[in-house]
Amino acid sequence: MGTTVAITVVAPTDAEGYRALEAGFAEVAHMDAVFSNYRQDSDLARVNRQAGKGPATVPEVFVDLTRRSLDMVRISGGAFNPLVEPAVKLWGIPQTPRVPTEAQLAVLRHLTDPANVRVTADSVELVHPGMSIGFGAIAKGYTADRVTALLRARGIRAGIVAVAGDVRAFGHRPDGAPWHIGVRPPRGDGPDAQPLDTLEMTDGAVSTSGDYERFFEIDGVRYHHILDPRTLWPSKGVRSVTVRAPDGATADGLATALFVIGPDAGVPLAESLPGVSALFVDQAGRVIASRGWPGRRVTDSEFLSGS
Repeated sequence: MGTTVAITVVAPTDAEGYRALEAGFAEVAHMDAVFSNYRQDSDLARVNRQAGKGPATVPEVFVDLTRRSLDMVRISGGAFNPLVEPAVKLWGIPQTPRVPTEAQLAVLRHLTDPANVRVTADSVELVHPGMSIGFGAIAKGYTADRVTALLRARGIRAGIVAVAGDVRAFGHRPDGAPWHIGVRPPRGDGPDAQPLDTLEMTDGAVSTSGDYERFFEIDGVRYHHILDPRTLWPSKGVRSVTVRAPDGATADGLATALFVIGPDAGVPLAESLPGVSALFVDQAGRVIASRGWPGRRVTDSEFLSGS
C-alpha cells in the first residue's frame, strides 16, 4: 500500500515468534493485493475499472471495509469520503502538483456521492463511469487490525503492528510495562525532535493524520493532500490530528475525518464516540486535546468541552 510495515511480537520462543511474524507479513501481503492503489492487479483497481459497468465481485474483506468506510462517512458528516480519488488525482499531490480551478473540481463532485456505491454480500458497484474508490485513509488501520487478530489467534500474547503512522498494540512488553507510543510533532521531524506526547498502551490503536507528509507550496500557500470532501480543496486550520481508538480502522478513518473537521467540532465528535479521544495541533501550533486523552506530556494545551 505504498508504505512500510513493522511487526513486533512477544513470544515464548524465537521459533514461535518468527512463525508468527511470517504469518503476519503474509496477511499484510494479502491486504495489499486487495486494497493497494499502487497495483493494477489489486481488487481495488479492478473495482475502479468496473465503474459504471455494473457490480464487481470482491472478497469479504473488501465488502467489510467498504461498509465501514460508508459508516465513517455518516459518522463524520461527510468529512471522511473514500470517493475523493478523482479529485486527489486532479490535484496531483505529490508527483505532479497543481491547483485546479473551481470549474474543474465542480465537474467531479457528482462522482463523490456515497449514495452511488452499492454493496451486497459479495460485490461492490460504483454506479457512474469515472468514479473511483480508495481506502488510503482507513486501510492501513484495518490491516493492522487484521494482523493483530491473526497474531492473537496464533497464541501471541503481546505485540505491536505499525502500518506507517497507524499503530495497533496489545498486551505488555516482556518486562510487564505497557507499550510506549510517541506522537510525532507536525513541524519537528529532525533527528533531535522530541515526541509531542507519549501514549502508554496495552490494547487499542493510535493513528495520526498531518499536513507534513505530502504537500507543495505556491506563492507562500501550502497545499496538502488531505482534501475536504465537501469542497474538494485541502482542508484548513489543522496541522495534525492523532486519534486513540479501540481499533485501527476507527483510529485511521477518524484521524482523517477530524483533520478535516477541526477541533471546534472535532473535539465534541471524538468525545461522543466510545473509547475515542483525540489530540489536535492547529495552524497556530496550539495543542488541543479532547476529554479523556490518555497522553502524559501534553503541554500548553487548551481542553475543550464537548458540552
